[in-house]
Parts: sequence; structure tokens; C-alpha cells
Amino acid sequence: MEKQYNRRLVDIALASSTSKIKKEFNSIFEGSEEENNKNRRRWIWELIQNASDCTPKGGKININLEVDDNRITFSHDGMPFTYNNLQDLITQVSTKEESGEELTGKFGTGFMSTFLLSKTVEIEGTFICRNGISTNMNFTINRTKRDYDGIKEQTIRMLDELEDLDRGSNETQTYNITKFIYNLTGSSQASKEAVKQGGKDLLTTIPYLLAFNENIQSVNYNGKRYEKGKSVSNQDYNGLTIIQFKMMDKDRDTGNVNYEHLFYNSNNGVQVACPVRYDNNSKLWYFESIAGNIPKLFCDFPLVGTEDFAFPIVVNSDLFGVTEDRDAIRDGNQQNGTLLEEAVSLYKGLIDVCSNNAFTRNEFNICMFEKRQYSGLQKYCFDQIYDYISRRPLIPINKSQTSYERKSFLNESGKIQIYIPKTKKEENSMNFWRIFSDGGYLNSPTEETFLGWKEVFGGNYQLNKVNELFEDKTIKDFNSFFANEREACEWLDRFYLLWIDDEGIDEVIKSVFVPTQHKSFNHFKNVYYDDEIREDLKEILFEIKPVCKKQLLDQRIGSFDNYFEENKLKRQNTGLCSKLIDNKVNEILVEETSDNIERSKEVQATFNKLNDFFLKESSLSEKNFPKVFPKRMLVSSTTETLRRMAIAEKVERNGIDLDGYLINQQKIRDILENTNLGTEEIRELLKHVVTSTLEMREYFENLLQRSVENVHKYLKRSNKYYVPETLNEWKDISYSETIFPAKKDEKELTIVIRPADNDQIIFYGEDELEVLDSGDYELWTDNGEDDGCKEITLGELLKTTGITRIPLKKI
Repeated sequence: MEKQYNRRLVDIALASSTSKIKKEFNSIFEGSEEENNKNRRRWIWELIQNASDCTPKGGKININLEVDDNRITFSHDGMPFTYNNLQDLITQVSTKEESGEELTGKFGTGFMSTFLLSKTVEIEGTFICRNGISTNMNFTINRTKRDYDGIKEQTIRMLDELEDLDRGSNETQTYNITKFIYNLTGSSQASKEAVKQGGKDLLTTIPYLLAFNENIQSVNYNGKRYEKGKSVSNQDYNGLTIIQFKMMDKDRDTGNVNYEHLFYNSNNGVQVACPVRYDNNSKLWYFESIAGNIPKLFCDFPLVGTEDFAFPIVVNSDLFGVTEDRDAIRDGNQQNGTLLEEAVSLYKGLIDVCSNNAFTRNEFNICMFEKRQYSGLQKYCFDQIYDYISRRPLIPINKSQTSYERKSFLNESGKIQIYIPKTKKEENSMNFWRIFSDGGYLNSPTEETFLGWKEVFGGNYQLNKVNELFEDKTIKDFNSFFANEREACEWLDRFYLLWIDDEGIDEVIKSVFVPTQHKSFNHFKNVYYDDEIREDLKEILFEIKPVCKKQLLDQRIGSFDNYFEENKLKRQNTGLCSKLIDNKVNEILVEETSDNIERSKEVQATFNKLNDFFLKESSLSEKNFPKVFPKRMLVSSTTETLRRMAIAEKVERNGIDLDGYLINQQKIRDILENTNLGTEEIRELLKHVVTSTLEMREYFENLLQRSVENVHKYLKRSNKYYVPETLNEWKDISYSETIFPAKKDEKELTIVIRPADNDQIIFYGEDELEVLDSGDYELWTDNGEDDGCKEITLGELLKTTGITRIPLKKI
């Protein structure tokens, strides 16, 4: 009766074992892709957990993993297999709870995940028989069959082999290293992927494994040995401990050693850790990013599947209540909540160390976690941590007034005070930061940390927010950071080009404000492109229709050239400008006649300019001014007509060659525009033209004197330059009428001054060219306008002239 009773128990146990193994096989080999990926990552940790459970009391173990294309060999020097151990491995019915030992693995169902590598596992080492004798072991676990009967048959055969092994009499006195050997020959692609993933996980996680698990002395992986080094704790920094880890070639001396470090803290059965790097030059600790394949939660071993848990650094506790598959902690477990409260407290302590001291950098790496809708324990962690890091001074400020200043993302009122530029295209983020910085905008992270803090808090300052700053502003007052209008327009051009690239021209023109020739900003829909309108006519148009100055795009802005090229109706040329003048002047003449209105001096001054144009460009005027040109006598007042007659009489009486004067002006224009002439030819021709008449010489001297006076005023106002207080004092020490001494930042230099009227510079003095051939000089120009003083650099000359190749053979 007793034998029948025992037989029935054996049958029940065998049936239970077979069903469990089949269920595990189905889960491993027939699960979803997500489940399969998780299982592929578990095998290495199942082996390490089982090895850790074999640690002798008071001792440590060493783990070795050798991987090549054909096989995997996992070994450890812990306690050898017992009869019960091997029986558990065969039946997958674990007796670890019966033993009363604190074990995390010991051949539970997790070991089944290792059969993703190979359907058979060879186990070598020492076996302790039930009678206490130790013997050599070479045992094969065979899982080639997956149907119920096949699994049962193989289990019975392995149990019989276990009995044979237990009766062995070949006693050994020393324990051999225990090895698990997986043959990869002919393995599936899934198995090969599992091997790769397991190796990657192990390499990135070794420091945490050694920090959290006191049983493991070292891990050897394909000839590299990893072990825990020294630990330094500082109670002044909330008990923060710096743990060192050594990586060395296993078969070489310790001369080839690489070091890794973790910041580590522990309290009440909870540990937190994060990777750091020490920089010997700066004597600073830099937080490193946590690899994406590292689980955030450990229970002595990583809980594969917690990589996205709502915690920025790694948390360990052997008290966690974990799920059966060891891929999460149980959300409803009260103790888990208490443990995570302690973890949050430890994390806040680490943040306090960073914000209260200045020996750490790149704190964004320990503040990163995904922002999404959390619930339960994860919501608690996220809310507590995100609020805390938002209010602590962790972000180093760009262009700070001090050498190293940090501010919190939120101010004391809970409002955002750190501006983080944001673009639609991720590749444009850094470019936007540079433009933002070059514009002098403050309270933005430093260049080195910008992308990191952007990942933590997200961008909060879009390109269109910068655009809003332009509305109702002039070029001078929209940003006082720039030294002059030229710099402002160059910055604006960069900004517009980035915005167009990021969002597209059609989106940009819906809201963009652009600078106009009025030097104020206007909405793009109200602005037209200046298609080389004649300056003399444009001046007349702006005087009789001032609104037109606000409707023409500043010519220094080139960002929208492609748009205007495709949209011809948004272009204004000389013909359209003439038409506007013709209509407006005709309207004024009609009003004067019908309403007997007296013409103001201002209007007459503008009409005089139009009359000058009629005299100079008779044929063009007849074509472009069909309404006004026929009655041009009405444009000129009686006083103006008499004045012009008097001038004509003076010209005739004094024998002034007025035609020659005008011809010379045209000659100069033709010389400068002739691309076939060499430098020496241009100089000689200009000398001849400029000095050919007394009137032309007087004309150039007036321009030159005006330019010298304006440049002197400009430099005197500058903080960088020193020139004599009065213009006459400067002239007294000048080298010539165009070359003057000056100081810039306490250094001597020479200033060459030339007029820049009609947007061109004319050199005709040999001495000027000699100075420009020296080292310490600056070339300054002036065009007579309010902001017409400007330094001309070699780069600007090359850009303006389009020169890309300079011959050197005659230098």
C-alpha cells in the first residue's frame, strides 16, 4: 500500500513538473516579440543569480563568461551541485523555500530562459552525493523535445541518470569549478540575438552588480576582469560614497587597468547609484548618462523590464516584492512603497550635494526620465523627483556674471526662469541655441549642457517667441546687445534662415516681422522686395509717400530672396517706384490747382530733386513719368526756376564745363564696373579722371573731409578707440589727408579713411595702398548717412566682390 502511495505522489509530481516546463517553453518560444526580447535578456542574470546562491557563508565567488561563435561557457567557483540542486534543475520544482536560505534564483523557472541559447546544457564540476561523497560530474540537461510526452520522457531519463550519478564511487577531494556549457552550433537567429544582448547587458551593468551584491568578488568576461576597488565615503555630503571599479586584462599585470566609478548611497535597506567620471585636469566629477539597457530597479540583480521605471538613477533593495518573472515590483505592495520613499529621499540628498557644492557637472544625466502619465508607485516617484529638480539650482547659466552660476528651472513663485530654445527639427536645436546666445539672451543653459537640460525639461522657447520681440520695434531698439545695425541685420538673417529651414517658408511668412528701410519692423505681408530701385527715385518716393519706406524690406536681409524670386508680385522695381511718384506728384499738382493750395518748402525741396532727375535722365523720365513729365514746369517753383537760371548763368560766365563734370562721374562709374581691368589700370584711370578737372577734385575733397569728420566723431564715441579730442588736433598729427594714427585697446594702429558714396570705395593715393599693405591698420568708410561709418574687413571685401581666388605669383 505504501509503495502504491509513493508511486502516486511521484506521478503527480512528474505531471506537475512536465506541465510547468511545457508552459515555460510556450512562454519562451511562442510569446509576443516584446516578451521574447525580455526573455532573451534574462538568461545571463539567471545564471549569475544561481551562481550567487552558491556563495559559501562568509565568502565570495568569482564568475567567468566566455563567448565565441560556437559556444558559451559560464562558470563560477562557488559551492558545487547537490542531489537536490540537480533534481530541481531537472524538474523545475524548486526546493529553495524549504531550505530556509535567502536565495534569489537557485534553479527556478527563470533558468528555463537559458534554453533560448541551446536546447541542451552540459554541466561540469563537482557533485555532492546524498551520502556526502564528492565526485566529478559531467551531466547533460536535455530539452530538445517540447511536447508533453517528450518532455516527460526526457525528465524521467535525466532523473534516472541523476540516480546513477548519486551512486558513483569515484570520490574527489577538491571542488572543481562549476561550468554551464551551451553549444551554439546551428542555433537560431533568436539565440544569437540573445547571446549578443546578454553580453551587452552584462558589460554595462557589472558596476551595479558588484556594488549591490556582496557575494560576487569579480566578473570575468572574454578575458577582461572586473572587480570592485576602493570605496570612499564622506559624511559631510549626506553619506555619499564613491565606489571604484577596476577593469583589467585577466592574464596581465595590473599595469593595464581602467577605472569606472559610481556615486552610491544607502539607508534602511535601500541603495541608489549612478555613474560618474573624474576629470584630473578640472578636479571635477562628471555625471555620465545611464545606458538605456540598464534596469532602474535591482533586487540584488537587475529586474529586466524596469528600464523605463520613473526613477532617474538606479535603485536596489533585496526587500523589494517582485513579480514572478522578476521584471517589475508589485505596485500594491506596501513595503515597496516604503522602500521607494527611502529611495526618493536618498536621491534628493544626492541632488542637494550637487546644488550646494561645485565639484560636480552634467547633473542633467541624473535628472532624466521619460515624461508620461504614470500611476501608482511610479507616479509618486515622478511627482516627487520632478518637482524637486525643478526647484533646485542645478542649471549652469550661459554668459553668467560669475565664473560658474547655477539657477533652478522654476523660480520661487513656481514660474519658469530658464529659457530652453526649441525647434521642430531636432538637428536645428543647437543652431537655435547659438543664435539665442549670440543675441545676448540670458538665463539659458551653457552650450555644453543645453541639450542635456533640454532632454530633462523639454524646450520652452520657440522661434516664433523670438519673432514676437520684433513687433513695433526699430532695428536699433529691438535688441540693445548689438553694436550697430549691420550686426543686428546679420543676426536677423541667421534667425530667419533657421526658422525657414525648421518650419518652412509658408509657415514663417504667416507671422514673421522683418526690418524695413524705415529701420522699423513690419509684418511680412505688408513688405515688398527692393528690386534694385534707383536710390535717387527712392529718396523722392520716401519723401512724398513716407509709408513706402515701411513697405520695402531692408536690403541687408537676404533670407527671403528665394521666396521673392518665385513671387514676382512682391517685388518693387524702378518702374513701379516711378509710377507711384508720378501718380502722387500729379495728385499734388491737381490739388494745388483746384484748391489753390500753397506749396510747402518741404514739398518743393522734394520736387527740386525730381526736376534734377528729369534734367539728368530725360528719356527715362519721359517714359516713366507720363503724367508729370509733360508738365514738369509746374513741378519747379518760380523761385527755383530763377535759381537754376542764375546757376546756369554763373556756369556759363565762369566757363565751367558742366557736361565734363557729369561725364567724369559717368566715367568713374564705368571704370569701377569694368571687370576686365586690372588693379593698376583702375588706379591710373581713376587718378586721371579725378584730377582732370578742378571741379572733380573739389568734389572729392568735400566728400573726403566729410568722411574724416564723421569717422573722427564715431571713433571718439567708442570705448575701444582713442583719438585726439578735436578734429584739427587729429589732422595735425596725420600722415596724409586720408591716413591717421589712433589707439585701439591701448595698441597703436593706423586708420585709413575713404568715402563710400554710391556704395563704392575709391582709392587713388599710393600712400593709402602702402598703409593697407602693413600689419596694424583698419580701413574705415563713411557714406554721409547717420549710421554710415563702418570698418571694412578683408572678409567683407571678398564677400562683396565675389573674389574666391587670389593670384600670389607677383607678390
